[in-house]
Amino acid sequence: MQLKYCFKKEWSQFVRTFRLTVMIVVFIAVSVSLPALFGFTNMILQEAQGMTDFTQFASVSFDGSGSSYDDILSGIGMEDMFDLYADAGVMFAVTSSNIVSTGALVAMLLLMPAAGGEQKKRAMIVPLCSGLSYTNYLIPKFVIYPISIFLTSFVSVSFAGLLCNGIFPNNHVSAANIMLIAFLAAVYAVFLTTVHLSLGLCTSRPGIMAASVYLGSSIIDSLLQGFGLSKFQPFALSALISQIGMVPDYPVAEETLNIAVSIAIALVVCVLMFFLALGVLSAKKINNREEIKPEF
Repeated sequence: MQLKYCFKKEWSQFVRTFRLTVMIVVFIAVSVSLPALFGFTNMILQEAQGMTDFTQFASVSFDGSGSSYDDILSGIGMEDMFDLYADAGVMFAVTSSNIVSTGALVAMLLLMPAAGGEQKKRAMIVPLCSGLSYTNYLIPKFVIYPISIFLTSFVSVSFAGLLCNGIFPNNHVSAANIMLIAFLAAVYAVFLTTVHLSLGLCTSRPGIMAASVYLGSSIIDSLLQGFGLSKFQPFALSALISQIGMVPDYPVAEETLNIAVSIAIALVVCVLMFFLALGVLSAKKINNREEIKPEF
């Protein structure tokens, strides 16, 4: 009975405070706005490429020195830029990475009340003193929020993949790779937000933990890359999202073990985060019903 009402309480707070709505809107907005922005840039570049007097205009603008496209962009070829902004795979990879990073940050900010905000405001003292167990209190948090973030991330990234294939003419991403990238992005977003949820509950400092997880993930990923540990760990999912999208013939079959192990470790860490929060909160619990026996 406790577990049933805890699920109802978490879901009601998530929906009635419009946190779920805001999270969905942000994810969808990023998945639509970035391909649209890149598509507009590609359109402008294509129009510029078709102008017969573009070279003369550039030469006059740069003191009549006859600068080429490469000189204007400090060695970056205009043809390379045209190809870049016409590449559906590259644009999808960039969009997917931004959906995960931006979406995870927004999700962590929206989940601050559930990730330690109740402890900070001392809102759970009466329910816990009335017999609510920490297990029933935590299970809905580690079920409702990760599942919601997973589904939102998966749908957003998949939609972004379809948009990129429709907007950009080159290097279309296969449906299988779109689904794979969307799954990896969803798992990585769940991994980040679950770590934040657990640390926020343990410390009752959800705001500090949101910043720490967001910045710490980039720092840890860079350190692991520097040490050559680019595979078989949860942060490898971020690199896989970019590589699968950008490389047309990415050897997914050869990286099956890396993908499977990285996903498995990320999910195991999410489960361990639940037990970490349960252990820390249980250790902090004060038993007011315990009979104090006299010393003599």
